[in-house]
Amino acid sequence: MNVFGLSIRSVLRKRAKTILLLLIIFITSLFIFAGWACKSASIQTQNESRQAIGASFRLEINEANRSQKVAELSKQIGEGTNGSAGGYHQEQLASGDWMTWTDNSFDTLLMDDIKKIAEVDGIEAYNVTTANTVVNPVNFERIEDKDIDQSFDQQGVSLRGNLCMELDFDVQKGNIEVKEGRMITPEDTDVCVISREIADLNGLKVGDVLEFNNWKERESSTVYSAEIAGIYDSISGITPIMYGDSYRSENIIFTDLSFPEKPEGNEGSPLYQYATFTVGDVDEYETVKKRIQAVNIGWERYDFLDNTGMSDTMTENFGELEKMSSLILILVCISGIIIICLVSLFWLKSRVHEIGIYLSLGRTKCGIIMQMLLEGILVGCAAFLLAAAVSPIVSQGVVGSLVDDQTRRLEEQEQMEAGMVANALLEDDQAKVVGVSVEISGNVILLSGISVLGIIIIAIAGSCIFIMLQKPKEILSRMS
Repeated sequence: MNVFGLSIRSVLRKRAKTILLLLIIFITSLFIFAGWACKSASIQTQNESRQAIGASFRLEINEANRSQKVAELSKQIGEGTNGSAGGYHQEQLASGDWMTWTDNSFDTLLMDDIKKIAEVDGIEAYNVTTANTVVNPVNFERIEDKDIDQSFDQQGVSLRGNLCMELDFDVQKGNIEVKEGRMITPEDTDVCVISREIADLNGLKVGDVLEFNNWKERESSTVYSAEIAGIYDSISGITPIMYGDSYRSENIIFTDLSFPEKPEGNEGSPLYQYATFTVGDVDEYETVKKRIQAVNIGWERYDFLDNTGMSDTMTENFGELEKMSSLILILVCISGIIIICLVSLFWLKSRVHEIGIYLSLGRTKCGIIMQMLLEGILVGCAAFLLAAAVSPIVSQGVVGSLVDDQTRRLEEQEQMEAGMVANALLEDDQAKVVGVSVEISGNVILLSGISVLGIIIIAIAGSCIFIMLQKPKEILSRMS
């Protein structure tokens, strides 16, 4: 009788051994399936900001690249040397301390790069937004809390310039609504949109003119005027980017794109913080994204992400899912090998007489080991097929548990950071998990099958080492 026939007879004859091994491989296979399924799981999210804004992208400065450039320019100027290079400045004060700073030319998005992206096929519209710029209100009063010490505040208002105010993040999200007048368009110059609170406090209306100058030089700097084009009402408020009344929601004044740099004293040197690009056809979102990424600009300078930040948020929040699935696979493989090896080793010791008879009949050690492996593979095939039938339910449960755990950790982290303004900026912008989809695809089945087969071969081959190490005479002597 050939090896295959002997293996089948052995599997059918030793029912207790077969059932136990079947259960072990069945459980191992289930978790192997779950591990590979985790890697291809699809997490459905619901993001209110994304729904409001639609399909759009955002361009902003990459902080890692910025820090690298600072270090390079500082080295270029020289340690212990006063100087400037590429928008970076360092100067030693009279006290001996060093002061370093960067100007707008260093930190701004480049308009040439923005326009190149805006020309990509599939981009319907784009907007450029300046950094919030604090300036001094000359002919009107700002909103402030009289009970708070204002000594460390700039005692100004924040200007936010937009190429097209309609595409501003807070407008798109519905945080504010322009109820009187109109929004700012790309054709406007020296215009602004103010909050209802400032309008009521100062008795202002559409068509009035506001004046601003540099908050550091209130008495001597040039005064610039902007006509009120509209008045906005706060729906859910604008989250301030920093502490202090200068940044509070009511004191944020929207202007045309070029206005903030004027009263700041940097006319001709803008500070563009964001550029957003709206995709005309939502179904072409990924295609347009690839086209944009192919544009020839210095991408190392920028971060390119979903306009709500959801892409990066999801990557950060659930990036651990792949690590967890890899950990599951490693632990299950190691555990499976150890358990199957120990069980096989126990059975082999109980089959000394059988092995001795095979040797006395002239069978080689390799032939005997091959039979043992074939027995394990036959049982493994049956267990694997059973596991494949049940795996969708188990995999869904495992992936769901991992995502729930990640979500819980995120919620705990958000609660711990609730008092941090930087975190609050995107606090309402988190993507909510509304479903987890697990598909046992052909690729998952193939990878799981290879993994289970590898576990069986390694475990049984490892348990058969003692056969290879002993001489046939030693094995036969045990029969007595």
